[in-house]
Amino acid sequence: CEEYHQIRPTRGNVKLSDLDFRIERHVLRVVLPRRPCADDIESEGCTDPTIAGADFPHWWAGKSDVIHVDFKIKSEHLLNGKQYDMEMQIWHFHILRRRSPVMAIFVEAKPGGFNAQFQKLLQKFQDLYTDHLDQCQNFRRDLREKGHSTDHLEDPEEYQHLHSFESFVDEPAHGFSVPGDENFDPDQHERELQQDIFNPYHRDYVRNIYFYGYKGSTTDPPCGQWVNWRIIDTPMTVSYTQLFQARNILFNHVSPFCERTSVHKNGSSTRPIQDTFARPVYRCTKLDFDSDVLKGQRPWSPHFM
Repeated sequence: CEEYHQIRPTRGNVKLSDLDFRIERHVLRVVLPRRPCADDIESEGCTDPTIAGADFPHWWAGKSDVIHVDFKIKSEHLLNGKQYDMEMQIWHFHILRRRSPVMAIFVEAKPGGFNAQFQKLLQKFQDLYTDHLDQCQNFRRDLREKGHSTDHLEDPEEYQHLHSFESFVDEPAHGFSVPGDENFDPDQHERELQQDIFNPYHRDYVRNIYFYGYKGSTTDPPCGQWVNWRIIDTPMTVSYTQLFQARNILFNHVSPFCERTSVHKNGSSTRPIQDTFARPVYRCTKLDFDSDVLKGQRPWSPHFM
């Protein structure tokens, strides 16, 4: 292990309403606002709003801001030879070092795995998905009114049944509930929804402070070699229904111009698993450092590990 303390997160105060939700060709992406003073973190007003970020150990010299959070289907890494249902990637950028430390969290669907924090994001993606379907419907109607053919366009009516995911939280008996979702607490979920702050380090996402690490590249073109990966060694959980909803949003998305956008193949939208090419990979465990809570450096928090 090359680290001497845990990753130290800062939640920030960015609201869900301030986030930019995007359904890309291969990923569900949440983009955070950037600091207005990106080149001078000491300037006045630089902490308004306070962007979520983390202090990474091993000479990173200060906080790295979160720039976006990705959800990919399936995982781009393996843990003990296993590929997981999804992978959450928290992309940071360090202003001074001009490198990106990335926290990757495996996502596993399992009975009783309902994830209230993830559901808040899913609902935003579902709203965007539905809005694009509605825009597609209007686009087709406008073309027909102008006498143009729409035979070459996707028909949004084929995807209307996916709208019912919007009512899953309020009406779980709609047929989308599966064994294990009985742990879903609607009152608790409503309380979570009222907390509009987006915390990518919430315990529902990051369930352990220990990780694997290596120096690598971005997994999308241009595959630049400026990434320091931290692979959290404990998966987060979601329900089977949530996995099904995320897959449908990403794989069946139709743009406002009635074009299928997904590049998925064989149930996956990620690049094939890559060889390490003799790249050194290390692991940090409790034998290497204790949590800041155990060391008395910060109080226990319900928001972080």
